[in-house]
Amino acid sequence: MSKIKILALIGESSAGKDTIQRWLVENLPNAHGIVSYTSRPPRDYEVDGVDYHFVSTGQFMQLFCEDKILESSVFNNWFYGTGINDLEEDKINIGVFNPEGISNLYLKRITLHDIEILPVWIKVNDKTRLLRSLKREKNPDCEEICRRFLTDKKDFEEFEKLKIPYEIFENNDYTENYNGILNRPMVAKFIKGQN
Repeated sequence: MSKIKILALIGESSAGKDTIQRWLVENLPNAHGIVSYTSRPPRDYEVDGVDYHFVSTGQFMQLFCEDKILESSVFNNWFYGTGINDLEEDKINIGVFNPEGISNLYLKRITLHDIEILPVWIKVNDKTRLLRSLKREKNPDCEEICRRFLTDKKDFEEFEKLKIPYEIFENNDYTENYNGILNRPMVAKFIKGQN
């Protein structure tokens, strides 16, 4: 496998990670969108093969045991992971990850030496995130939204302790233009191959 470059988007629930991923893939030359695997059921608005590859727990474990998953994590008893076959060489692979996934990706990078990773933390204030969470589903599960908010707070406090280098992009407004992310210093260097 040649050098693989991964622009890894992370952020708390409703930070706009998926929207930003789609925008980057559409507007960045030589970009490839990663579609992760998950064992959780799809939400109302999600499409199999577009938002995730939705698989059973058994199917996920088979992929993992066959070494077809680059990194994996568990969140709320559901498995998430990046399929090795979903990555493209000589392109900038753009995916959405959780903090545990980023940590596991870094551990894999240390052993493989052929992966370049740049996490970009999409930061959004809590009020904006809450309003987005309530608007994105027809009948939002408020208990689930609160659970995600509290879990995210803990997970991202732990992530900061890892001291993994990352870029920050603030996404408090809902503009449809995310050029600012491409102008962030670490992102610009990563895209130009100077990382």
